[in-house]
Amino acid sequence: MNPSIAIIGASARAAAQSARRAGLSPWAADLFADVDLRACCPATRIDRYPHQFVSALAAAPPGPWMYVGGLENHPELVDQMARQRPLLGVAGQSLRRVRDPFELAAVVRQTGCRYPESRLAPNDVPTDGTWLVKPRHGSGGIGVLPWHGSRQTLPDKPSYWQARIDGLPAAAVYVAAGGRARLLGVTQQLIGPAWCGTGGFRYAGSLGPLTLENQVRQRLDGLGDCLSEAFELVGLVGVDLVLTPSDVWVVEVNPRYTASVEVLERATAVSAIAHHLAACCQGILPTPASMPGSTPESRKWGKAIVFASHSATVPEWLVRYAMANPPRRSWPPAADVPHAGTQIAKYHPIMTVFAAGTTLAAVEDRLRRRVAHTQAVLNNAP
Repeated sequence: MNPSIAIIGASARAAAQSARRAGLSPWAADLFADVDLRACCPATRIDRYPHQFVSALAAAPPGPWMYVGGLENHPELVDQMARQRPLLGVAGQSLRRVRDPFELAAVVRQTGCRYPESRLAPNDVPTDGTWLVKPRHGSGGIGVLPWHGSRQTLPDKPSYWQARIDGLPAAAVYVAAGGRARLLGVTQQLIGPAWCGTGGFRYAGSLGPLTLENQVRQRLDGLGDCLSEAFELVGLVGVDLVLTPSDVWVVEVNPRYTASVEVLERATAVSAIAHHLAACCQGILPTPASMPGSTPESRKWGKAIVFASHSATVPEWLVRYAMANPPRRSWPPAADVPHAGTQIAKYHPIMTVFAAGTTLAAVEDRLRRRVAHTQAVLNNAP
């Protein structure tokens, strides 16, 4: 019988599929319990986020657990659940520190990378949109806004103000243990593209892996080691970046399986959850021989989240199309497939689509067409 692992968070599908490929028996609880998640493993949909995760985890099969998106913002809850059963990941004390933008800034600036100027209050912050107001406990770019001073009301949730950096939005994925880290790869992030049906700073997908110059690679290698040691990180770690011609800017750290991981898994055949378990359980990092490499069949991959242009109901045939068996030894072309009859509100995500190609431009072009097709299907749904 394969070892059991419980996966908890806002969306557990990608990590659960990775765990299944690694030979584990995942059990999941998230906000959706989508069709393809339930096809992968037993899954529970929660309605009271995030505190219902406590009772959901108590009902999971025996075994360790890990968290995915959103729970990095709830260190007390992570510690509470870690008292129920073994946690594979970063515990509450380290979460508080690495998610603190001011403590993170002090560490990043020791590495040769840069961190945007940040403030706890809007006093003397420019109001021309060159600074952003960001929630202290945000995820996926939700709630991030340009700051225009008196033209806006102060946020009602804990927030901070940060200088906006122009460049290429990117995300690095590491495996950390014992004060060291190994870089699995870097992807470009799709932030608020209109063709996905969203805007602003909302995360909408990833393209990759990026080809890195040696200088950038060296900076990122040093960054991973420094973050791992300073914050006692373990397992998979995502670092949001902005890349400019002269600098690597760190934006935030998400010490978990992140949304961009599955793009690297598709492109390089790396087993991210297998590396996560080896790091958490044995303190083992990937060796150079096991590090990702490109293959002729899948050199570049991308994913895009399809957002609804208007409220609609998911038709049965769209679910059947999305869940159709892919060709042998290939990856599914769609994921996060909602159940037929689900009501999708305007600007909310419908599902995720994927594409492969020889260049990032080709991948993005294919993603654009798949997003447009999915939106057209939903537009014509009764």
